[in-house]
Amino acid sequence: MNDIETLLSGLAPRGPSQTLGQRVAHDLDLDRQWLQGRQVRRRWLAPVAWAVAGAAAALTMSAFLIPPARSTTIAAKTTLLPAGTIREVVHTEDEGIAFNEASQTHEHRLRLISVERQDWIDPRDGARITVEQPREEHLVLPVSYQ
Repeated sequence: MNDIETLLSGLAPRGPSQTLGQRVAHDLDLDRQWLQGRQVRRRWLAPVAWAVAGAAAALTMSAFLIPPARSTTIAAKTTLLPAGTIREVVHTEDEGIAFNEASQTHEHRLRLISVERQDWIDPRDGARITVEQPREEHLVLPVSYQ
């Protein structure tokens, strides 16, 4: 070993300071007081319960006194102008040819999945409203064997 290692091996750690012991004891006392005073922490429960009960009563009364909003109220107040309609076919599926017992004929069945987009313009401020509506259609086409 060299001189530095010999010097370091002879060192012993210093004990905790007296102020550190006092701070730890103070923190432990605070924790004990908190655990003993748990009933003090529940003082907020009763006022919050009354506030929640009052809010529930107000919501119940507003449900009976205020009429529900109607979807036609916007259209009744403003006149929206149609700007266009686009139908986009997203997926087609050929379900094959099947025999129809009722008409005693063969028919070709198709399924179309599409999205229809309608654009409307508010003439007051030029706002554009777009409504998308998904559609699924089942088509039945006659089959002729010639």
